[in-house]
Amino acid sequence: MNTDYRLSAIRTRSSSDDDTDEIDLTELLSLLWSGKHILAVAIAAACLAGVLYLIGAAPVFEADGLVQIEQDGGNAGIAPAMGAFGSMLGAPMETEAEIQILQSRMVLTKVIEQLKLQIDVQPHYFPFFGAFVARQRTDGDELEAPLFGLDSFAWGGERAVVTQFDVPADMKGASFTLRALGNDEFQLIGPDGEKVLLGKVGAAVQGRLNGELITLFVQELRANPGARFDLIHWRLQDVLKRLLNNIEISEQGKQSGMIGLDVEGPSPHYVSSIVQHIEDVYVRQNVEQHSAEAQQSLDFLKKQLPEVKGRVDAAQAKLNAYQMKKGSVNVTKETELVLQQSVDLETKRLELIGQREEALNRFTPEHPAVQALDAQIKSIEKEQANIKRRTEGLPSTQQEVLSLMRDLNVNTQLYTALLNSTQELQVTKAGTVGSARIIDYPLPPDQPAKPKPALVMAICAFLGAFLGCGYLLVRMAVSTGVSQPSEVEEALGLVTYAAIPYTDVQRRMGIGRRRTKGTGGILAALEPENVAIEALRSLRTSLQFALLEAQNNVLMFTGPTPGLGKSFVSINLGAILAMSGKRVVVIDGDLRRGYLHQYIGQEAVPGLSDYIASDASWDSLARSTTVDGLTIITNGTTPPNPSELLLHERFSELIERASNQFDIVIIDSPPVLPVTDASVIGRLAGSTLLVLKEGEHPMRVVEESTRRLVQAGVKIRGVVFNQVGARSGKAGYYGAAGDAYHSQYRSVAR
Repeated sequence: MNTDYRLSAIRTRSSSDDDTDEIDLTELLSLLWSGKHILAVAIAAACLAGVLYLIGAAPVFEADGLVQIEQDGGNAGIAPAMGAFGSMLGAPMETEAEIQILQSRMVLTKVIEQLKLQIDVQPHYFPFFGAFVARQRTDGDELEAPLFGLDSFAWGGERAVVTQFDVPADMKGASFTLRALGNDEFQLIGPDGEKVLLGKVGAAVQGRLNGELITLFVQELRANPGARFDLIHWRLQDVLKRLLNNIEISEQGKQSGMIGLDVEGPSPHYVSSIVQHIEDVYVRQNVEQHSAEAQQSLDFLKKQLPEVKGRVDAAQAKLNAYQMKKGSVNVTKETELVLQQSVDLETKRLELIGQREEALNRFTPEHPAVQALDAQIKSIEKEQANIKRRTEGLPSTQQEVLSLMRDLNVNTQLYTALLNSTQELQVTKAGTVGSARIIDYPLPPDQPAKPKPALVMAICAFLGAFLGCGYLLVRMAVSTGVSQPSEVEEALGLVTYAAIPYTDVQRRMGIGRRRTKGTGGILAALEPENVAIEALRSLRTSLQFALLEAQNNVLMFTGPTPGLGKSFVSINLGAILAMSGKRVVVIDGDLRRGYLHQYIGQEAVPGLSDYIASDASWDSLARSTTVDGLTIITNGTTPPNPSELLLHERFSELIERASNQFDIVIIDSPPVLPVTDASVIGRLAGSTLLVLKEGEHPMRVVEESTRRLVQAGVKIRGVVFNQVGARSGKAGYYGAAGDAYHSQYRSVAR
């Protein structure tokens, strides 16, 4: 018991030192290494999904263009021609506003109409991979022959150009079928398979569907007889929405005035045509807009000319009439100075009023530009009031002459300016070029922009690795199985005699899955320096003290359920004991599914069940092995009643004879929970060890197994943890550390 106490104390300290909820880097790497097969499968599956995506995804091409917005470009000639009135027309148009115009319905609708984008005709490919096959087979404009006799599908080189497809409003968006008949003839089939019309390439043809008229004009048709095309007349709003989703317009550089256009689409011709037409339509409307602004300014000036001319004539008539009435009036120098100032202010005021009227044609009265003009007008009127107060001290005749001459001079100057501006605008209007110009027209792309195979495969590989790692981490996190010896010790008071790691050597050998002849399956004989065998040697040492207190030398290994490695522990512990000079017999007590015979490459018959049920001799039963001192008794023929057979007196006689003949008897028994065989065998064993696989069973399963054995009178000495690290990921670490240690030992020994 002192030994058990020391082992327990050591394990308690070790577990308390290692007890942490955090996963260090070494443990994480070990977890990933242990799950490398899962990671490989996840990455391979993700890459396969990537390949399938690349096969099924349609290529996306991209074309770009560049437009320059010249500030004041369209009004460069108008502003000087307008003189003082041109200051309002020189206001720069924001680039952001031009971007909105580029993607406005005004521009895009014209592009859709010019390119007839509402009419969508596409070859009908075989599902999923048909388009991929067609792309791989197409060589220039050559038409490819159908594959597998499936002539109703397109297989490469097919082309149809439809310039007119008029359908009722309720049929827009419905999918029609255009079927090639050969000799430039075709048939139009409705959405529900109705035959709508027959026609010939190059001629407009009409037909009726549900009483509604349908008109179709096929300009070009290149296809094998029987090949089909999907033909749809989309609603304008649907085409606009799809086009906007495929267009990206942005300023190239900050406040550069350079606007870039990028368009994505299914073919090089499609994307380059759209970019070119957007640029052309935009520049054309830009020129038209500035020409309209010039015409608007010209109309305004022409409207003002008669009014100003009338004011000039009226002022001249008043001045003449006054002079005839009063005679010649001498004007003093002071009066001339006041007159000049008054004329300048009134001329400027009238110019500002004209600018305000022009601005109101484009802006509201609350616009900052209009309010700025109002402020200037008020300032001039304030100066005019000051001059008026100065003229009040002049004689009345001087005041009257001053007023009349001022009106005449102001209106004359204003009329002359308007007349000059009108003549200049007439010349400027003809040369209006707009504020936008095309810098780059699109070039048809040679290769698709998307999907990028290398990028897709890299992303898929990353996602596969990410999902694989996530699965391993989640599996470890949600595992409710017992993984620490301290858990069993605290709950059941059972001592853990050994923790046997699951090493890479075991995995490579396929321990528990495949066996080779001779000693191929006995790891202790094949890899005596493996760390799993070292753990079994520590178990051998611990058992030497524990068996001294047992009633006999019979040791049984059992576990809650199958697949825990009881047979591996039994056969390899037996081999280790035999190598140390002991005479050991290992008995396969699992009469249902025992496979100890596979470790030595022999048949199971004759075996234990044959000895109990018949008169089979001991000599035929005991099998020697290539490990000196190790004897194997196989399970034998599978009986119909294994539990009853184990209650037979010949079984107890066999155990007693083996106990007398060998130093140690090891029994590999069936699991506890599925059957009662372990309870029957355990009563004959002086010591029983419960084999647990790390993380395999919840504590309640271990407790139930222990309870059943104790109720049957079985003496449970303790627990053996097997395949430690197989789930947590420490197997690779243990194996690597052990291999390095033993490699160093072998090099020193040599």
